[in-house]
Amino acid sequence: MRAEEAAAAFSGERLRLARFRAGLTVREVADRVEVSHAAISQYEIGRTRPTPAVLARLAIATGVSAGFFAFHRRPISPGGLDGTHFRSLRSTTRQGRASAWAWSEIVLDIAEVLERHVRLPDPVVPVRSLAPDAARDELACAAAELRAAWSLPDGPVGHLVRQLEAHGILVARLPVADKGIDAFSHAQGRRPVVVLGTDKADAARSRFDAAHELGHLVCHPDADPGGEQEHQAHAFAAELLMPRAHMLRVLPRRFDLGAYARLKQEWGVSIAALLYRARTLEVISESAYRRAVMIMNRTYGRRTEPYPLPTEERPTLLATAAEVAARSGITLAHIAAQSCLPLDDVRTIVGSTDPRPLVHLDI
Repeated sequence: MRAEEAAAAFSGERLRLARFRAGLTVREVADRVEVSHAAISQYEIGRTRPTPAVLARLAIATGVSAGFFAFHRRPISPGGLDGTHFRSLRSTTRQGRASAWAWSEIVLDIAEVLERHVRLPDPVVPVRSLAPDAARDELACAAAELRAAWSLPDGPVGHLVRQLEAHGILVARLPVADKGIDAFSHAQGRRPVVVLGTDKADAARSRFDAAHELGHLVCHPDADPGGEQEHQAHAFAAELLMPRAHMLRVLPRRFDLGAYARLKQEWGVSIAALLYRARTLEVISESAYRRAVMIMNRTYGRRTEPYPLPTEERPTLLATAAEVAARSGITLAHIAAQSCLPLDDVRTIVGSTDPRPLVHLDI
């Protein structure tokens, strides 16, 4: 799309999204484009539209193609940043959250383009909206209903990210942790999206993040970032990954590192999560829990623990969709052009079905 056409179809919402994606403030964009910061604000709220020349400079400044700003593209999620589930508002800046949220919208943009060429699984998320004062039994019922709806096995749930993707949830691993964000999610449009960080030292912690965000999608259709919903999502994740009935039978009555390590490998959760679950279910006392945590922290530190899970659960839905599209001649370059995004963005989002480097042999 030429700058003249894009200017005529200009969307201020998509300019804001492009700015968030680039991690820029209004003033920084204004300086790069050589207009006043008031002009950028007016563009974003839709009060005025840029000229074709200014729009071309906006595209260069934010790193997208001019067509990215067109209003006839996929609508931005209506709840925006405030409708997204973030863990903590105190440990992150609004600009950091905005930049991270923009990437979840980029995921949706790329999925929308891919769906022109391939069919993705329909979203299946059994919503059970919970009040802030919901009882713990209600969270357990929500987790049980999810297990039944998804036909999950009675015990360890297996590859959780694959389950999310098989039921139509878009999952991406992106380097958002440098903004103080472990993971986040929202379900404001046709497809829910979950973004997981890439810097977890132990895959078990990342699996819990995925379960936590799934809890939001099931229990919290309306986001309340930083509120009671975070505790509920944590409790949902614990019940989903470590069901009460099973844990009461298998959790040790005293701290035994070997026993907890075996449970970690079997259930795919961290030793820290298992210990906390044991305390919550009153399998061990508060004092026993504290002693065990002190031993673990003294021996391994607060951020690491022994016996890490062998592999991280990686999303494959979008990568597989891209491979299927490629068989019909739709390359990643085509996807990038249709998304009006840099090719590197598409590669970052889509990833690969096999992250291992390929061994080349001379013949």
